[in-house]
Amino acid sequence: MWIDDLDDGFLMAVGPGTTGRLLEIGIVEGADGPVVVHAMPARAKYVR
Repeated sequence: MWIDDLDDGFLMAVGPGTTGRLLEIGIVEGADGPVVVHAMPARAKYVR
């Protein structure tokens, strides 16, 4: 799994889901902590 800081506090995390399929998860810092704002199967541009 890896996490990349894309811009303005937007983090993209890529790692396996419960079935082993790679997922990309977008995270921003909210007032009460991290908030997931994006989740989907990992696209080719995020798979290293």
